[in-house]
Amino acid sequence: MAKLKLNAEVLSALESEKLLDFSTAQGAIVSALKSGRNKWLITKDLAPLRVAVAATVIHQLKASFEDVARTLILVQNSTIADEYAHHFEILGKHTDLRVWTAYQGPQILKQKEDIYFGADVVIATPKRLNELLNIEGFNSASVQTLVLDASYQLLKVGNIAFTQRISDSIPLKQRISLSTVNKGSTAAYMDRFAFPFTTEEY
Repeated sequence: MAKLKLNAEVLSALESEKLLDFSTAQGAIVSALKSGRNKWLITKDLAPLRVAVAATVIHQLKASFEDVARTLILVQNSTIADEYAHHFEILGKHTDLRVWTAYQGPQILKQKEDIYFGADVVIATPKRLNELLNIEGFNSASVQTLVLDASYQLLKVGNIAFTQRISDSIPLKQRISLSTVNKGSTAAYMDRFAFPFTTEEY
């Protein structure tokens, strides 16, 4: 694929971690995030896409700014949240971006305090983020991009109400949905919260 148009520092970090070359699907994520447009991307393995998301968000945000998050990534469990956090850590060592995770387990008041005192990226499960919203522990006012990782899981019974409430709190902002299947509630979600959008399948 064509040369990645990412910051030199990000490209260097990707190279040193042996995370280049990007696949076509990863390249599509880079392009989508940089464009600001809404996208539903379907591929068999989401793990490489998480690398692309982290790299592009670091490229876009560049440095810490004010106190509230500009990117929100919703995930189904703590394992995936920590996977994202690891990518941000190893690819963003040259920045001062503040990246926080929020999921069941750690004390919610500690997570609220971390996020409240400054966050650029928040990676959270829908349930825990709703709990933070309930105690005014998350300000969605400056979120510019919402990523749904494994959207078919986030839109199943047990999560869908939480995911929709979060989406209602950040209207008219970029939505990126990642999925391994072209079925489920993602199409209906995108029609409601991310119209117009395009779909790509790899």
